[in-house]
Amino acid sequence: MRKKILVSILCLVVVYPMFSQLKVVSKSISTIDKNALTVDGKFSSGINGRTFQKDALITHNGYQYVVHYNSERRVCISRRKLPNGKWNTLQFLDYYFKSNDSHNCISMGICPNDGTIHLAFDHHVDSLNYRVSKKGLATYPKLMKWDVSSFEPITSELEKDKPIIITYPKFWQTPDGNLQFNYRVRGSGNGDRMLVDYNAETGTWQNTRQIDSAEGIFKDELGVSESRCSYPNGYDYDTKGTLHTTWTWRESSQGANHDLIYVYSEDNGNTWKNNSGKILETIPHVNSPDIVVQSIPRVFGLMNDQGQTTDSKNQVHVVMYHCTEETITKAGSFPGASRWGPNEAKRYHHYWRVTKGSWHHFEMNLKVGNRPKVFVDKHDNLIMIYAGSTKNKTKNRDEDKRDLIIATATAKNQWKDWTVTYTVKGPFINDMLGDVYRWKDEGVLSIMVQDNPKRKNQSSALKVVDLFFESGP
Repeated sequence: MRKKILVSILCLVVVYPMFSQLKVVSKSISTIDKNALTVDGKFSSGINGRTFQKDALITHNGYQYVVHYNSERRVCISRRKLPNGKWNTLQFLDYYFKSNDSHNCISMGICPNDGTIHLAFDHHVDSLNYRVSKKGLATYPKLMKWDVSSFEPITSELEKDKPIIITYPKFWQTPDGNLQFNYRVRGSGNGDRMLVDYNAETGTWQNTRQIDSAEGIFKDELGVSESRCSYPNGYDYDTKGTLHTTWTWRESSQGANHDLIYVYSEDNGNTWKNNSGKILETIPHVNSPDIVVQSIPRVFGLMNDQGQTTDSKNQVHVVMYHCTEETITKAGSFPGASRWGPNEAKRYHHYWRVTKGSWHHFEMNLKVGNRPKVFVDKHDNLIMIYAGSTKNKTKNRDEDKRDLIIATATAKNQWKDWTVTYTVKGPFINDMLGDVYRWKDEGVLSIMVQDNPKRKNQSSALKVVDLFFESGP
């Protein structure tokens, strides 16, 4: 019997006064590459800007960096001096991207302690492709040469003599200025997540360890499953140095994903605690106690890899879309009739955890587009970004994913006032990814977008949209 922690559900029909502390007052758009790659993929034609990239754009020491594939199928990294410098792109000619798999995107990390830039690219259960810059490249951008010669050759290992096969690489910075690397081993429905630490003093990776497990037995109306994999919404350090993560499970017997899972670590991901604050004696798995904070059945079409952040009070916020029994019935269908449910039955849901451990829930009355990301301002107001449409009716599902949509909710209204406050017209083909580091440092939200190509398989322009906000307490 699965344990779950009940969330308090906030009713949509209650009317709350609107606050206008959070709004876009201006924007600017710059072009990185007029001819960025698109692919003939099974799931998407977008390869630049995918929801499972932890970071595709990062600001560090006054410069902004972006990674992408160009029309020549080369790995590229671009940078500009903020606020509006010209983009300068490096193209690595020693690797040719052959795949049309839209999962095989590029992830980037920057280590503040030694100024190294790290790249991992082209993986979907494939050998690691990793390269790192010389020390200081991001620390001294005006002094060091911005050239491919400033990067080391590609390698298939992080720790010496330990080559790895991975999927979904992610980098993130630690509170002490180092870097961590996360990836999945094996495949969908049967995979474990791993975590590795970068030591800037030695310039080496160390302490590879498993942080979740495919093991355990799961039973529901769709059957019995003996293995699975996690799909994280994020990994975020809070102001106290606690690492928070939420995810959904995907079973070996497939169906959609299920449940909202939460654990946290107070020692950089070496040990983990459940929602009750108890140390888990084993690596988190489907039968671990008190890690299911919201039960979401597989028949509700829960999508993976969505949005997560933490606020100034160290409260965790998650935004995800899925159906409910009520919305599926209202759409004239029934749970389990299709894997992801009717489009009109999907809703964005906001889940958040107060510091004492209880979770709350609010179902948004917004038209659903693609998978969202969420950001928090200094007053704990929330911003959700996604590609979508504000039109009530569209000719086909693709049109629901074309504009950059900005939705906001205010802390004063306890995030019950979610509304679309800004739109950047597309059409765009990517999932919306924002620069977390610039947002935290400057309050400017930079978002990577790629134009929809005029013809299938044709290259298109890759851009950064800078949004400037006005906010107040």
